[in-house]
Amino acid sequence: MKNDTIDREVVDVLIAGGSVAGVAAAAALSKLGLNILIIEPGPAHGRRLAGELIHPPGIDGLCELGLLDRDMPLGSEVKGFAIFPSNLGKDEECMVLPYGESEGKQVSGLAIEHTLLKEKILERVQGFAGVRTIIGARVTALEGDGPFTAVVSTADGEERITAKLILGADGPMSQVRKMAGVSHDTTRYSGMMGVEIDDSYLPYHGFGNIFLNPVGVAYAYAIGDGRARIMFEVLRDADAKESIKTHLSFFPEKLRNAVEQNMAENKPLAAANYCIIPETSVKSNFALVGDARGCCHPLTASGITAAVKDALILRDSLVATKRGDQFDFDAALRRFARICGRLHLTRRTLAEELREAFLAQTPAALLLNQCIFSYWRNSAKGREHSMALLSMLDSSIFSLAGQYLLVVTHVFRLLPSWVREKKLMSWGDGVFKLFVKSLEFQQTAITQWLKA
Repeated sequence: MKNDTIDREVVDVLIAGGSVAGVAAAAALSKLGLNILIIEPGPAHGRRLAGELIHPPGIDGLCELGLLDRDMPLGSEVKGFAIFPSNLGKDEECMVLPYGESEGKQVSGLAIEHTLLKEKILERVQGFAGVRTIIGARVTALEGDGPFTAVVSTADGEERITAKLILGADGPMSQVRKMAGVSHDTTRYSGMMGVEIDDSYLPYHGFGNIFLNPVGVAYAYAIGDGRARIMFEVLRDADAKESIKTHLSFFPEKLRNAVEQNMAENKPLAAANYCIIPETSVKSNFALVGDARGCCHPLTASGITAAVKDALILRDSLVATKRGDQFDFDAALRRFARICGRLHLTRRTLAEELREAFLAQTPAALLLNQCIFSYWRNSAKGREHSMALLSMLDSSIFSLAGQYLLVVTHVFRLLPSWVREKKLMSWGDGVFKLFVKSLEFQQTAITQWLKA
């Protein structure tokens, strides 16, 4: 018989959401001897696109937490990015940006089907000390003004759960964020449509292939078992069929033919791209992790890595603020919010600037686009620094500001070509705007330093 009464339970940590962010947080906090409860609604109806690429820092974090083994036969190795500019075949060539080496060994990431990754790590975390999960349940309310008490709905009725810490790990459109009264700014960039083909058609196997063109960004990468994911961005108010047709015109012929054949036989998966910035990531005993904490354009493919970093920062914050044998949750959450705030600002700013450079058609954006590729062509160190920022190995806003300034100096290398094309006035307009933006970067970096 169904129990409609509200029972009571007390735990140290309640986590709403059992995907990567929630599981990583549970694994991190379980090592501190805390009693943890994960509330996971279960698989959503239908398949959808979600984060599938994990950068090396994310792999390191998942292995450190015991959620992945380096020799685990999952997904497909990713050595870096192969970036195709929209004018490929004219003045530019594909730019390969590897992750580089560490201690003489090639560093690599991982691309894996999102649902498979979630299933594997959720299964593994259930064997961790102090971790319990309820599958097929959801947090339906947060009571009080703080500290909050969670109301959890299960198949047997409702249960009120008191926790020292409640984590919202239920994705970008987080419902528990809303329950906690945390408002957010939302910008919808575009949609994504994805298909699956044989990975033998990829131009650069072992790399994340990124195709840039005026109608958006397209991605192609292996996900294991001989399969590859192809994803197309469809900008707001754009016709999906025409947009994909344009995307495909920039693909190598063999890849284009394989995608067209798949799309003629199968319905594509779909997702939406948002920039979501909550007003705060911490409120009383409630904190946000992963995409619930904020997300940006997927150009850097850093969502999973950011979620893992959130978990590690939360763990380290609890350890750093511990008083004797007691955790100071309030102090830990303040530290967590401060450090994650810097990390996510860098990630979001980088995604915004790259998106502007690769998609906008203003003189400043076109000039920045050319400056970026000129920087990569002429500087191995530049490629290394860029990948460190893209992969979140380096999350310093100072590093981003410095790299932006170095990129912008390439405007002078590009001057002769703009003169030949009789675009000197546009070049001058672009230079002025880029250097103003560079000063804004320095100001942002200094402001963050003062806050810290």
